Amino acid sequence: MLKYLIIPALTLTACASTPTSTQAAAAKTIPVPSIAPLRDPAIIDQAARFKAWQADFTARAIAKGYRPELVRGVIGGATFKPSAVKSNDEQPEFTKPIWSYVKGAASADRLNKGKGKLTAHRSSFDAIEARYGVDRNILTAIWGLESSYGTILGNYDAVDALASFAYDGRRVNFGEAQLFAVLDLLTAGKVRRDQLKSSWAGAMGMTQFIPATFRDYAVDFNGDSNMDLWGNSGDALASAANYLSRSKWQRGEPVMAEITLPADFDYSLSDGRKKTVSEWAAIGARPVQGGSFTPAGQTLEAKLYIPAGSKGPALLTFKNFDVIKRYNNSNSYAMGITALALGFDGKRAISTPWPEADEALSLTQKKALQEALTAQGFDTGGVDGLIGPNSMKAIRGWQSANGVIADGYVEKRLWLRILKGAGIVP
Repeated sequence: MLKYLIIPALTLTACASTPTSTQAAAAKTIPVPSIAPLRDPAIIDQAARFKAWQADFTARAIAKGYRPELVRGVIGGATFKPSAVKSNDEQPEFTKPIWSYVKGAASADRLNKGKGKLTAHRSSFDAIEARYGVDRNILTAIWGLESSYGTILGNYDAVDALASFAYDGRRVNFGEAQLFAVLDLLTAGKVRRDQLKSSWAGAMGMTQFIPATFRDYAVDFNGDSNMDLWGNSGDALASAANYLSRSKWQRGEPVMAEITLPADFDYSLSDGRKKTVSEWAAIGARPVQGGSFTPAGQTLEAKLYIPAGSKGPALLTFKNFDVIKRYNNSNSYAMGITALALGFDGKRAISTPWPEADEALSLTQKKALQEALTAQGFDTGGVDGLIGPNSMKAIRGWQSANGVIADGYVEKRLWLRILKGAGIVP
């Protein structure tokens, strides 16, 4: 079960991967010149351009050592899916206000169904926890958030979805890497071509493994010589546990803990630096529900995370928070998983009110923000609408230079001010 860090509300108490095929391993070491996907503007018809990409990728895959008949059959049969590319730009983790995403993740329906799954699969969870050391509530939360406990597995063909990314959009490298992983899986006989049903993102099964993760971390937990992540919950959950365990999950340690901070706190410290819990306590961090940090928790390293700036919740996030982000590199996702997992035990992840009256920024507005910051000398490292570490550093830099609390949080009113400073009229 989850172990907690803070008292009285929280207390801290103190395998097998699947090897790649010989051919796939060789493919990873054979240098092949990069051939840019064809986007010849003279070829107006999208279908013709996609066929040109298919021919290009097929030639490169064969040059890597994959069987020609396999590559031609798999890649040659792919169909471009514009809806997959569109969905990629509208992921709720990156477009919804964080409070909306977290509340939705831990909805009453998902909580109730998850509690039922924990009871129904108790013996499987006992065995999985014993082998991998990953908390059953976290695994159940992943199961619930990824596929609604196996009821929503996606209606895309994985090859179609991944070929669409490889041909177009902002995830070309991702799409190609995953297609090579599909070829590895098929070469090794780990899956059949007809099994490859997926989400729009090419993620497969109850715990939504992308092909490379499937290839490297999926396990046959029930020993029936079939890694069935679509129909066997034991295989799916054990595979997720194996992935988290090998991503350095810390058995018995917390994921995150809500805290309070003093009024004069330096919010620029929320820049990703790590301090021990005792060090955070020394500069004013306190458990949100009173009490004190446990002696065992004092030595754990944590980062300060303030998802809604100085007027919203404040959290200490631990190693396991980052491990969950290996599954989906989104703070919103890690918070959603943790909120759902705590909810199975009747706990609340967040008690401080969110600033729900604030108007969140759209993807387009985030791109404009990045442009405005860069124009004023606060380089965001690019304009993609994703507010990552470089953009957060730029925001804090602008805030410090303009007399604003440097908490990295931007809502609509501050956004307008930043754009005005760059002479941009929205």
